[in-house]
Amino acid sequence: MKTFSHLKSTIHALALLLFLAGCSDSDDPEPIVEPDPIVDPESRADIYQPLLDEMVNDKVPGVILLVETPEEKFLSSAGFANQESQTLMQPYHQMPTGSSGKPMTALLATMLHHEGILNLDNTLDFWLEEALVSQIENGTQITLRQLLSHTSGVYDYLDETALDYFEAVLDDPETLKTDEFALQFALNQPAYFLPGQGFQYSNTGYLLAGLILDQVLGQHHSTEFRNRILMPLALTDTYYAGLEKERGDIISGYYEDEDFDWIDTKFFQQNIGVADAPVVSTVENLALFLKSFVTDDTFTSQTIKDTLFSDENLIAIGEDVEYGMGIFVEKEIAGNNTMYHHGGLEPGYSVHNIYIKEIDLSVTAFVNCGSELCEEAIDTLVQTVLNSEL
Repeated sequence: MKTFSHLKSTIHALALLLFLAGCSDSDDPEPIVEPDPIVDPESRADIYQPLLDEMVNDKVPGVILLVETPEEKFLSSAGFANQESQTLMQPYHQMPTGSSGKPMTALLATMLHHEGILNLDNTLDFWLEEALVSQIENGTQITLRQLLSHTSGVYDYLDETALDYFEAVLDDPETLKTDEFALQFALNQPAYFLPGQGFQYSNTGYLLAGLILDQVLGQHHSTEFRNRILMPLALTDTYYAGLEKERGDIISGYYEDEDFDWIDTKFFQQNIGVADAPVVSTVENLALFLKSFVTDDTFTSQTIKDTLFSDENLIAIGEDVEYGMGIFVEKEIAGNNTMYHHGGLEPGYSVHNIYIKEIDLSVTAFVNCGSELCEEAIDTLVQTVLNSEL
């Protein structure tokens, strides 16, 4: 296991990973590709547990999988939560969930919009100081709605400046890093396009949304995350990353560098709390949130859901893939099914979180690694599950 003194040598290897940190759904995502079908399963446990066991190897430390329908719930794990101590992975273990938490940020903003506390169509300069807005190209034209839908054109701090961001994190791993810290790596950078003139996934947009929420609420928005989202849904195993780390303990996350040595990224990841990758959670809590986000009218009104992902508010971003605010939507999956999803990718952690409304199917998977092989492994697992369920 590498120590902090050796981590500097991994910066270049991790820069590519950080480009997508907090987002396993790419800027131009492709529809799910179906692998060969599984025929006549006896039970989900008969199918999925062997898949988990076979998935774990010297490159994939551990995995957790939830597959839930109205008739049956499969929840299990395999491998290790910590390589060094040989601590077994458990279904209840908590992990940073990266961009799969973006729907929560978008939801909070939309709740406040419909309460008249803020207006999604106001521009950055309505809330934020001129000294900051002037360092964001087209800042006086960018609305909160555009930030949340990735149509603002604002530069992504995990683009070419990812290396600078990561170096700064490694230089001071124990200090809490919030939106303001991460935002400095996006200032005075060129925009991708004029606001409203395209789609480009940008984590910076959610950093700015976090700062706007703070300004409107008069305190860090993590408090209202808890009051309006986590507590009403009884998400007792979910907390705002970094700021509420005393509420839980994340498992180790591993990245393999070019020398095939493991890096445990927990030591710095536990001190990052940003609105583009806001929460630590479990597979059960994350699945419950997404299902409630899409279907529960007692939690979110139909008006709020329409604002987030009604047909008129969806943006086509790829073949059969659309984006609302904080959520990817794919229609006509294996018939007339609609798939809502958002993945998450952090250094050492990868998440898939999927809900298919018409058949009430939740598929949520965690792996505690971040190499290319890990991403391929979790992609294959989720694709196999979807093919079996659909």
